[in-house]
Amino acid sequence: MLEGNKITAVVVAGGSSKRMGFNKLFHKINGREILWHSVMAMQKNEYIDEIVVVSNDYMIDESMRILKDIKKTITFVIGGEERNNSVLNGVLMATDAQYVAIHDGARPFVSNRIIKDTIKLALKYDGAAPAVAVKDTIKVSKNKKTIDETLDRDSLAAIQTPQVFKRDKYIEATKKLGDKIVTDDCMIFENAGYTVAISKGAYANKKITTKEDLWDMAQSNIRVGHGYDVHKLVHDRKLILGGVDIAYEKGLLGHSDADVLTHAIIDALLGSLALGDIGNHFPDTDASYKNADSLVLLEKTVSLINENGYDVINIDATLLCEAPKLSPYIAKIRENIANTMKTDISTVSVKATTEEGLGFTGVGDGISAHCVCLLAKS
Repeated sequence: MLEGNKITAVVVAGGSSKRMGFNKLFHKINGREILWHSVMAMQKNEYIDEIVVVSNDYMIDESMRILKDIKKTITFVIGGEERNNSVLNGVLMATDAQYVAIHDGARPFVSNRIIKDTIKLALKYDGAAPAVAVKDTIKVSKNKKTIDETLDRDSLAAIQTPQVFKRDKYIEATKKLGDKIVTDDCMIFENAGYTVAISKGAYANKKITTKEDLWDMAQSNIRVGHGYDVHKLVHDRKLILGGVDIAYEKGLLGHSDADVLTHAIIDALLGSLALGDIGNHFPDTDASYKNADSLVLLEKTVSLINENGYDVINIDATLLCEAPKLSPYIAKIRENIANTMKTDISTVSVKATTEEGLGFTGVGDGISAHCVCLLAKS
């Protein structure tokens, strides 16, 4: 709960997808449905306390199936005839919330930074919404055939979601709307005379409306990184992997806690943006990193990735270890890494394998780790 305010995400997922020709929310990107990505963004955000999904009656069963792995409290509600009716149904379900973050289900790649910034700004105003500058010159054509006027591009903004509002004011503003048709929720507040602040959006936070949008999304700005690390096994050292203290007669030798798995993850993240390696950022010549907790170094690395305008989509790591047996520890290792990276555990894959007695890892002289990661522009 942020500053004593409960915040409910209302994900609007009841559109007809007429311009798409098929149900876009169930279309898969990177192996998961668009709706899943949109809701998972709310699941990952630490300011969001619960989620309400507004769906059509013929979509609700499939939506519930798709979102069964969401860990936060999630409620499903049937929408209304118009968009503002549907959103209001969702807002009314958030009975304990002081603020509602209304998000289009068709914006699957909203970043955690956008969600956080917009929520924090909304606490200072009646509401807030992310926006980006308009790139094209905008013309007004009332008859759709000839140009009537050209608008001042410098004064225009393309509004995105989530749009965050104080819940009681949203309900009050909806009552003042009357029969007016709105295309976004800021219009409801504008009509009521409330102030809506603008937070920094991102061009990657696109609403998928047409088939062309899906192609653009497939060509979005992504980066891939690979990391590798190895440490020698010695006596009189703890064996730390993914922040977990592993029961074993030997531990890994190193300047820090020698967490070879976390080091490989850090190198993959840094490598994805060509930011050097772990030795550049946390050198073993620096006494402040003596016996350092590698999860703390990972947290700093993820912050650096975010500062450079990227979000971590997922990681996939493999440990090469002859002994001890690591399978009992994998679940806790994944949990530690996910919590440190402030992401869902479903985005963190950790595997362990032996090398059948081959090489230095196979004879038990050390442990190595590989990691690949995927980043996307915020």
